[in-house]
Amino acid sequence: MRLWIVCVVTLGLTRVAAGDSDDESALPTPPAARGTPLVRPDASWRWQLVTAPRVARQLGALAVSGVDVAARRRTTPIAVLGDPVPAPPQWPYAVTGERPTIGLAPDDLRIAAAFGVTTFTLGAADQGLEMLELRLRYEDGITAWINGIEVARRALPRHGGSNALSTRRHGPEWETFYVPVAPGLLRVGPNTFAVEVHPSARRFAPTLVADVVGRRDRGILRGPVLADADQTTAVIAVDTDHDVEAVLEWGVGEARDHRQTSPAGRRHRFKLVGLPPETRIGYRVHAGASVSPRYAFHTMPAAGAAIRIGVYGDVRGGHAIHGRLVQRMLGEGLDAVAVTGDMVLQGSDEADWQRFFAIATELLSQIPYYPAVGNHDVGWEGADVAGRAEQMFALPPGPPDRPVGTFWYSRDLADVHLVFLDSNAYERTEQETWLDRDLARARNKKARAIIVFTHDGPYARGFHGGNAIARDRYAPILARHHVDFVFSGHDHLYQRGELDGLRYVVTGGGGASLYGIRCGVAGRPRCKVDDGMQMVAREYHYVVLTIGRDLELCVRRPDGTLLEKCVRYPLSRV
Repeated sequence: MRLWIVCVVTLGLTRVAAGDSDDESALPTPPAARGTPLVRPDASWRWQLVTAPRVARQLGALAVSGVDVAARRRTTPIAVLGDPVPAPPQWPYAVTGERPTIGLAPDDLRIAAAFGVTTFTLGAADQGLEMLELRLRYEDGITAWINGIEVARRALPRHGGSNALSTRRHGPEWETFYVPVAPGLLRVGPNTFAVEVHPSARRFAPTLVADVVGRRDRGILRGPVLADADQTTAVIAVDTDHDVEAVLEWGVGEARDHRQTSPAGRRHRFKLVGLPPETRIGYRVHAGASVSPRYAFHTMPAAGAAIRIGVYGDVRGGHAIHGRLVQRMLGEGLDAVAVTGDMVLQGSDEADWQRFFAIATELLSQIPYYPAVGNHDVGWEGADVAGRAEQMFALPPGPPDRPVGTFWYSRDLADVHLVFLDSNAYERTEQETWLDRDLARARNKKARAIIVFTHDGPYARGFHGGNAIARDRYAPILARHHVDFVFSGHDHLYQRGELDGLRYVVTGGGGASLYGIRCGVAGRPRCKVDDGMQMVAREYHYVVLTIGRDLELCVRRPDGTLLEKCVRYPLSRV
């Protein structure tokens, strides 16, 4: 018998919005079930709790206890997280507690850990399950077991103790853990589902909502994604359940006369070569029991032809707005999409990426999607998951000497050169050196236009106010090479301007809660930094940049109306 398990996580967030309302504060709903429910969200649980002093209170107690030890009034100092408490003696099969819910923390204490157990019963007709989907909405670290076998773990050290803190705070989305069903994992009759959940240092108690779904099939989990495309080649990526073969069917127009097979695995990459330029290519992917919808994309136009690029950024948890922007951009006839970062709220959470791809798949499957990596995309609190964004999108390769965990790269669309900077690594001199050389090469190759994308740009009138390193060290390089435009995000608004020959746009209206305009407008103080602002607005939006014999910049709201009249600029001929 084989099973998979999926877990989902949800947290509440603060909302600030104007015009169209975002949904960063909305309680996420669980993803649609793909199989047979085995444990429902309203299942009966038995919980055993471990309490400990609140961390802030303990820090003071720790200092006092050190004095007590020195005065021989105490043999050992107080542990910062409270004295260790063992797990239930029969864990993960049973608990002695009878609480039906975790509940709230008592005054001056925190619930350091909650041990929960529920059961589900399988009959003879349930044999043959391939996967369990364990779906959890939890705060903040979790480990789960099926019949004593560990099937999921997030942000909990294996030997941290029952009063240990989660190593990071979990974001607001449902997370799905896909667990293959190995022999002996499930049994006919009663089965035990056990969960241990801990809060981070920022909370006084953990929370959990969980269900388990059984599946008899394996197939596509994420994608397909059009990871890259030019005039004659394309790369299509798809992720599946474990040990699944994937087959790509494709052809020119409506034909499906070509097939490629990727051997059994989880991550599949198909490279198409010898494609005709400016041609519609249709395709679909078969994997296990799954068949993707029929998608299509266009190979890139020739040098000198008009190229249309959609630009937006700062989605984070604003899924309703993001969904509307995706649908609008699908109708724009785009050749590529470039993102100014912060696609998710917390890049260390697989849950956030699952929600992002569920909303953006229709766009990602038909238009090449090139992101600049934002601070939220690499996770909060220094989580070492910067590689997650590169894995998610199969980014074009960067320079061979680029340090691990940094993400700057460039890409040519016909004779248009796109540069993606890593604002998380502005202090790395290697990035500056690479940028100077890359721009010089592009100009030597007679690039028609050079467009630069980054997350935290040099100028902005929102909460962050622009990045000083970008202004002092990067803007002069961009201006010296006559870059046509630099697009950034980070501040959740729209701003357009030009200073010292450098044109820029801040496009941070992709769904995250909007920021106020902090200076230079009625009722606000004068700006301390000269930014050459020509337009600023606190609205959700996306940008379409059309590169022909000149540059046309059109900015649209989620309802399709223009935020301002389209603006034309001459190309920066050198």
